[in-house]
Amino acid sequence: MKKFYTLIAALFMGSILFSQNTNALHFDGVDDYISFPTGGVSGANSRTVEAWIRTDANCVPNQGGVQQTIVDMGTFGTGTRYTVNLLWSNSIRIEVGGSGLSATQAINDSSWHHVVAVYKANAVTKHRLYIDGAQVATGNLSTTMNTSAGGLVIGRRTDGTNYFNGDIDEVRVWNTALTTAQIQARYQKELCGIQNFGSLKHYYKLNQGTPDGSNTFNYTAPDSKGTNDGTLQGFALSGSSSNWTYGQNLNSTLYDTTQIDVCMGMWSPDQSTYWDTTGAYIWTYASANGCDSIVEINLSVTQIDTSVAVNFSGAPVFTSQESSPSASFQWVNCADSTLISGATSPSYSPTANGCYAVIISKDSCSVWSSTVSIANIGLEEFSLEGSIYPNPATDNIHINLPEGTPIRIYSLSGEVVMQEKLSNKSVNVAHLPSSVYIIEAAGQRARISIL
Repeated sequence: MKKFYTLIAALFMGSILFSQNTNALHFDGVDDYISFPTGGVSGANSRTVEAWIRTDANCVPNQGGVQQTIVDMGTFGTGTRYTVNLLWSNSIRIEVGGSGLSATQAINDSSWHHVVAVYKANAVTKHRLYIDGAQVATGNLSTTMNTSAGGLVIGRRTDGTNYFNGDIDEVRVWNTALTTAQIQARYQKELCGIQNFGSLKHYYKLNQGTPDGSNTFNYTAPDSKGTNDGTLQGFALSGSSSNWTYGQNLNSTLYDTTQIDVCMGMWSPDQSTYWDTTGAYIWTYASANGCDSIVEINLSVTQIDTSVAVNFSGAPVFTSQESSPSASFQWVNCADSTLISGATSPSYSPTANGCYAVIISKDSCSVWSSTVSIANIGLEEFSLEGSIYPNPATDNIHINLPEGTPIRIYSLSGEVVMQEKLSNKSVNVAHLPSSVYIIEAAGQRARISIL
């Protein structure tokens, strides 16, 4: 069967792998922060905030420590701010102004850790906290969340207190509640193809500057997803503190997503599996230098019914089984692929023996149907019927024709199911399934029923 496919956009390796900086920002805990003109997620809408952090600061107030603010949004007030921070047990905490939820795993150990706060508005358990891909706390808060619209802050609270002391990298703000599977699939990867992540609101890779060098003019934190760029406030921008520095190495794997529309399906990149169902397919590409790229292929498959029904009860008629009202048809001679003039209906009655198919077009896809053949056009129409008996038959059919006459029997779909010569003016059909057939001999035809 021949198929015509639409052009598939090239996905693959050349545009996926690319070099990256691996920088971060060091905050001195005194006056360093990043301000943004707008940003964040307001009201009680679902959200996710992610970041990589590294600190050795004591965060527990009753042990001489200070709350370490990672990301804050909204305004200072009861229920009007959403603050991702380190506090009790030197662990991740989410506050909404008036109440909060804390984890218990200390992460002020001078190592890089990935932290996530998730709020799902319509869930029974609305708040979730994660450390390094593992869910570490869940719960609900007594304070009603109604985050005020306004600016976003990285490195301190919206009321200008509790500055972060340490390194921050890869800050992502989503306007949806990510699932555990989504967090685990992406947290160790710097995202690429980010315009395809519709729910990613802001993305701050923090890869600017020269690590621990002179960065006087590198005072902007670009928003890789949108236009909400941040401005560095209070940073010295020189040396190993209060400056751009070496970040968490996320080069090992990149995560991308792409949309592909195909006719009927497509082979997986290694040609091992044929994907013929609309859905999301995850594929990992390994490059020669050891850097993998994980691609989520959002595949949209247009299916077309390529079967053809055949009717030999009178003049032969071939009918496409594709029933979509938007489909169009063009019948062809499959021996040389020539188009049959005027044959643009779902059904076609051949006027000559040969091989036929129909090209079916739907939703920018064009495919060939199954091929069908006919070889008995021009024979005298069922003139043999008075020369055979019994009809219906169960085993032997007797035909009043000379000994050795070639006999051919067709199914109603045009398939030759039996070829034989007359012996004692009969032919045995006991092996054929019960059905109606066309028998052809000496340029004549007849219908026969086999019981």
